[in-house]
Amino acid sequence: MSCQRMLALVLLVFLLLNIVENEAASFPFSCPTLSGVCRKLCLPTEMFFGPLGCGKGFLCCVSHFL
Repeated sequence: MSCQRMLALVLLVFLLLNIVENEAASFPFSCPTLSGVCRKLCLPTEMFFGPLGCGKGFLCCVSHFL
């Protein structure tokens, strides 16, 4: 049982480090997947989809959604 706990702990630490390093990797969609552009402010004709893989302070702006 101790070996299983240790393996689970190592796996949990690995996943946490991976998520902290790249938060977008845990979410299946990203701005390029939606054909979006990362901008500080979206244009009035674009839809806002949150950060979705953009850098800090940038938003994912999509002009058309298929």
